[in-house]
Amino acid sequence: MNDRLYKGHFKGLDVAFSCALTTQTVNDIVIRHNCDPVAAHILGRALTGALLSAAILPEDNRLNVCWKYKGALKTIVTDAGADGTVRAFISPAQIGEIEDMTALYGDLGDLQTVVSLDGKILNSGTAPVSLQDAVKDLAYYHCISDQVETGMSAMIGFNADPENPVSICQGWMVQALPDCDLERFDRIRSRMEDPAFRDLLANVSVPEKAAAVLVADEPAFGGFYMEECSEPRFTCPCNKEKMGAVIRTLPIPERMEIVRKNEPLTVQCQFCNEQYVLSIKDCIAAWNEKLK
Repeated sequence: MNDRLYKGHFKGLDVAFSCALTTQTVNDIVIRHNCDPVAAHILGRALTGALLSAAILPEDNRLNVCWKYKGALKTIVTDAGADGTVRAFISPAQIGEIEDMTALYGDLGDLQTVVSLDGKILNSGTAPVSLQDAVKDLAYYHCISDQVETGMSAMIGFNADPENPVSICQGWMVQALPDCDLERFDRIRSRMEDPAFRDLLANVSVPEKAAAVLVADEPAFGGFYMEECSEPRFTCPCNKEKMGAVIRTLPIPERMEIVRKNEPLTVQCQFCNEQYVLSIKDCIAAWNEKLK
């Protein structure tokens, strides 16, 4: 089944939602980065959370999310668009076996988001996070930084097949609209932890079934509005010219050493692992571009 992304709201409850099936997209990305099971689990859920957040943005907006932790896990970066496109990477991609969550995440991390349009930053923010779960930390960020009550849940399952490691990955996000009854919202958010809801996330199912669990027994519920967004998919817009911007960040001594060696420079995109070979002529042209 193809990946899917939806957004909508529960009528009568003033609660917005987005939901996504991201199995194929996550498969593509974890294979590209040769993630071990721990890294694949974290990265798949994180990029699903980023897509859920990006789905509610205006058209053509993009959301960049960067998680920084102090345990064995150091960094997760996702770049997702309201059009369903996403790219991501995790560092390190080989984490190995971890005894507990503190060893994996550390005590306190930081989360930064940047919303952009056509490369121009519209808004950004940074906040400390300490829930030791990338998806929960993103939901918490929305609550404290965006000041929008948010609940998120994402699940991932695996196959014993290195060429098709992810059997399923999907998630849901709910957010309180301005006139929402927050007690009611807390009930809906808490149902994301119910076994019935998590069982639905662990298997491919229609969104209506999951929605029914979230709003069960809410007397004001009057149905829901839902629209299908663009299909989630991995894409990376990197190219050789854009790598020039990367090498322009090199300090002068490193540039001089590159020229002294007179050897082509290989630059690798962190998001897709594509490698670009720049000749000395290419490098000098890129460095001079900054002066124009």
